[in-house]
Amino acid sequence: MKSKVLAIANQKGGVGKTEIAIHLAAALSRTDPDANVLLVDLDPQGHTTEGVGLKELYDKQEVSLFDGLTKMGVDVASLVHAVPNERFFIVPGHYNMMLVESALNDSRMRRREYRLSDLLTEMDDAFDWVIIDCPPNLGLLTDNAIIAARRLVVPVQAEQTSVRALELLLDQIQSLEQELKFSIEIITLVPNLVQDSLLARRILSTMRQNLPITDFSFPKRVVLQEAYEAGRTIYTYEPDRSKRNDALELQALYTKLAEIVKERIAHNGRG
Repeated sequence: MKSKVLAIANQKGGVGKTEIAIHLAAALSRTDPDANVLLVDLDPQGHTTEGVGLKELYDKQEVSLFDGLTKMGVDVASLVHAVPNERFFIVPGHYNMMLVESALNDSRMRRREYRLSDLLTEMDDAFDWVIIDCPPNLGLLTDNAIIAARRLVVPVQAEQTSVRALELLLDQIQSLEQELKFSIEIITLVPNLVQDSLLARRILSTMRQNLPITDFSFPKRVVLQEAYEAGRTIYTYEPDRSKRNDALELQALYTKLAEIVKERIAHNGRG
């Protein structure tokens, strides 16, 4: 078995990377109950870890992702935790991740761009799917995620600032491809937190001319923030009656996203 690794990336903050990462992991684990799914919180802010109900690990875990990326001989199994109430696992973030880029930039650090890839290889393909939540910037951590995954899901907003951030990400992908001599695939753009307006429709139409993008968008819903604050996904959170339809709508959309990801990876034929 070879893990299928996906990086959820966009250097622009506020586009909903964390929600997409968490719920894509949840949806993949539900659409294929026999699959082992791992979520990696690579963002030093630790929002993904908090969003699955494991905030205490961000402050207290003794051996963390920071150690796995910067030291040799770390027991990778000790980095993996079961997510409460869900069917997937997580390598949680840690406050020490704030220091990881400076540690990786140490002149004595070998294969600094491949540290995450090497760490996932040490897991001996124990997982069918690995979903990496990237930080909201272009740097060594995001490079590590892109190199480890070589496949991206890119949340975008239908705003001009999101278009510019997407252009910078595409430039970075091209630079890595030229430098490292391998291809990097954008599986899909995912319009997220989209407001219905003429400008938004025009921006999405332009994106669709050049890149793969879902034919649906994720609306902004209060119930999603409520689920996050409860440390639950929208699949296991129980909202009050007035928001149940919103929760069901989001469940259906995340499940559809998971099916699109599986279909496009299977169609493109790379393991």
